[in-house]
Amino acid sequence: MPKKKISTTKAKIKTKTPADGREKIGILIYCPSELLLTGILKALEIDKKIDLLAVEKSTIDSFMEDIKQLKPQVIMFAHLEQLPHLKEICKAIKELIKPQIKTQLLLLGNIPSHEEIINLINAGARGYFDLNDPAHQLTEAIRVVKNGEIWLPRDKMSSIMDRIISVVGRDMKEKTLDELTPTEFQVLRLIGQGKSNEEIAKILFISKNTVRSHIKSIYAKLDTHSRLQLALYAINSALF
Repeated sequence: MPKKKISTTKAKIKTKTPADGREKIGILIYCPSELLLTGILKALEIDKKIDLLAVEKSTIDSFMEDIKQLKPQVIMFAHLEQLPHLKEICKAIKELIKPQIKTQLLLLGNIPSHEEIINLINAGARGYFDLNDPAHQLTEAIRVVKNGEIWLPRDKMSSIMDRIISVVGRDMKEKTLDELTPTEFQVLRLIGQGKSNEEIAKILFISKNTVRSHIKSIYAKLDTHSRLQLALYAINSALF
């Protein structure tokens, strides 16, 4: 019987359901650095709720194919050097995962400038894990972005968010909340608190489809294009 050929650039991994029955988080990793990947895998192996679907080490094209086929809940894009086209990569991933509402992107590397982080988040990233952060925080970062929240280096979070709020607030200062319906206003307020669509639906006693319809309407009325912009608008408007 011929031996099964094993790819040298990609590893697909399936793990068992946790004994406690809690939902697992399916993640896909892109990491061309063997050294960095070793550290990432070691940091993840302690969390039995992490379901590592695949590791891509070769090309971005192969990585994009994996996203379409595996539909991960969290995509981790890891790199050692600053990539000149990282923003465009984030945008491409964002376009690719549009039908997959629950898929989130976490970047991992040496933290760039505040302005670059703002650009990357606006391009589709939900967080940036700094290589200088403690390894044990990586699984927490995965859970945070999986829930649709923002992950940034703890020691830089305040200054980065202040900068983001300043930029978004300046761009949106001419907009008004007067056009929102009472329910849309409540949805916006809950988004500002970091609530997911499922949580908003439970709090307001409406369906998730209705929540999505309200968010689509809010996007149009406030001329916004991302959940992050809505959250920052809520924060900047002191809605809670």
